[in-house]
Amino acid sequence: MKRTNQLIFILVILIIALGAAIYFRSTESLQERQPEVVQSPVQEPIKKPIIHYPLPETPAPQHQDSAAPQTAPDTDTDTDTDKGVQTLPETLPAVQDSDKSIETALTELFNDNGLPKFLLLENFIQRLVATIDNLPEKKLPRIHLPVKPPHGKFIVSGTPEQPQTSSRNNQRYTIYVGALEAVSPDLAVKIYIHFYPLFQKAYEQLGYKNAYFNDRLVFVLDHLLETPNPADPLSLSQPVVLYTYADPTYENMSAGQKMLLRIGQDNRTRVLNILQEYRRLVTGQHP
Repeated sequence: MKRTNQLIFILVILIIALGAAIYFRSTESLQERQPEVVQSPVQEPIKKPIIHYPLPETPAPQHQDSAAPQTAPDTDTDTDTDKGVQTLPETLPAVQDSDKSIETALTELFNDNGLPKFLLLENFIQRLVATIDNLPEKKLPRIHLPVKPPHGKFIVSGTPEQPQTSSRNNQRYTIYVGALEAVSPDLAVKIYIHFYPLFQKAYEQLGYKNAYFNDRLVFVLDHLLETPNPADPLSLSQPVVLYTYADPTYENMSAGQKMLLRIGQDNRTRVLNILQEYRRLVTGQHP
């Protein structure tokens, strides 16, 4: 074979070998990438809610709203009549239609004292659930409050250079504390348990499809019970228009804890004792 033909033959062999190498390399790469292309993303399973503080699972009234929980827990063996509540509905209404039933139950809860005038009964369950849910946050939307704000303006004592809270300001909150103390915690928790499916439904309507309101309630109670109980008065500052707490520890607290600071040490001590009792009753239920 002539030298020229030999060179051409070698060149053809090299081209064929190079083409084969490119082909098999591309095929291997395609096979390596193929699982990434055809594999569908892994779907996370729906998480089941964890019940930290379950209410007792006992026979309960039927519920008209099929989307809401169909069971309402009950407390031990006492009857409603024994506890002073005689008109709890056997059939729970839908949460959006519960105002009348709740008003009747609250009327009996406050007994001879009458319903406090500061209560806002329209959408009471929804308001109460939203308020409790937001207490550990930095801001508490007033639109959700189930009570009217106290009369008058926040009273400040001290000097313009060193303002501080005033004991006269604490009197604005005594009506709320007095109403809490006038209620039997045992009876209040019994009403709460009876209407629990509606509280749960209102909680789900806030977007919590995978959690229990009762767990959130206990969490909020624990959070509020962590509020410090300093002696009055508390030092304030006025950086612009509104007063703030001079101590950054107090100023950086949640909306719920700052509410407890605002009402004064005497009122705060009474409220913290009440909250402690409610926590004991709520967490003392047996699953």
